[in-house]
Formats: sequence, structure tokens, C-alpha cells
Amino acid sequence: MGYTLAQVRGLLAAHGRLERRQNALRLALHAVAAQGDRAAIERLQRELWEDVRP
Repeated sequence: MGYTLAQVRGLLAAHGRLERRQNALRLALHAVAAQGDRAAIERLQRELWEDVRP
């Protein structure tokens, strides 16, 4: 399957955005978990779950 240069750049840009978003979510999860606040962890878990549901 052949892609144009513009398509490849678009795919790479989309992949980069997704990767940055996932890294930001992981950082948020680690920051909340480090605080040890169960309510905050559960709240973040609900927020993350809402982001991944269609």
C-alpha cells in the first residue's frame, strides 16, 4: 500500500499526539498515586475511563 508524503506526515503527527496524551495521563496517574489519596485515585480512574469509552 503506497502512502503519499503528506499522508505519512499526517499519520506520524496523529501518532505523536496520541503518544503525548498517553504519557500525560500516565504522569497524572503516577502523581495522584504518589499522594496516596484513595478518593483522588478513584476520581482519576473514573475520568480516564470516561476518556476511553466511545
